[in-house]
Amino acid sequence: MKRATRLSRRWSIVLATVALVVLSAGVLAVANRPSPESLNAAELPDPSDPRLSLTVDAERKQRAAQITSTFENSTLELQYDYVENIGDGRGLTAGRAGFTSATGDLLLLIRRYTELRPGNALAPYLPALEAVNGTDSMMGLGGFADAWAEVAANPDFRSLQDQVVDELYFFPAMTMAADLGLKTPLGQMIMWDTMIQHGAGGNNGTRAIIEETQENAGPIGQDESAWLDAFLDARLRHLLNMYRGTTEDADVSSESRIEALRSLLWAPNLALEPPLTWEVYGDRFELTARDD
Repeated sequence: MKRATRLSRRWSIVLATVALVVLSAGVLAVANRPSPESLNAAELPDPSDPRLSLTVDAERKQRAAQITSTFENSTLELQYDYVENIGDGRGLTAGRAGFTSATGDLLLLIRRYTELRPGNALAPYLPALEAVNGTDSMMGLGGFADAWAEVAANPDFRSLQDQVVDELYFFPAMTMAADLGLKTPLGQMIMWDTMIQHGAGGNNGTRAIIEETQENAGPIGQDESAWLDAFLDARLRHLLNMYRGTTEDADVSSESRIEALRSLLWAPNLALEPPLTWEVYGDRFELTARDD
């Protein structure tokens, strides 16, 4: 009986040892198993590949424009016919990139279109737009929305909006990105989106945000993601300052826009490779692999 007891104990020890080995192997296998996020990241293209640049890849540039469209108009479809006074201190906001009567880009757009089509429905508003430039005044702009809706149906006017966006915002943003050493589509997109909302100059312009980021985080170096994260922090501070005393929900909307960009940064999806998902202003948006 004593021998049987020793054997039982010996076998118990052996079995326990085997069980521990199997369990340890299982734990190691689980620990070393790539997560869905890492698998997804491994499948993404190199975001620094120059062939993915927004200046080269037209589809990727369109994705970037659609993301900004969700910020500007809460839709993936570029809103050429949009026009509204949103109470942000910039007077009328209109078109696919939010041209405004206070900042002069709306005036420039209508001047250009009037050169092409002198008798268009917006031409009579040029004197009023010149008078209110630099202010949030709506003086002389009654009926502008109806005239805009009429003109915005014209393909030439939509094409001109694209051209002005490129001239005023896209190409300057790409130059800034290159000078800074930003090499990824998301980095380019963030700079473009910043240019559209902030413009280039002034106390809260893109250049001021860049300068503040460089003071706080230094040059980009090898970690573009960390620099962009710091840039978004600085941009939010400027946004909250820029919209102080305007619309009641300016703080909330500003934070939502920045967090939407940050979610793409943290995904991470610096290549802007579909599928892309983000949330802004409480709405969820998605661009599928086929850009549907």
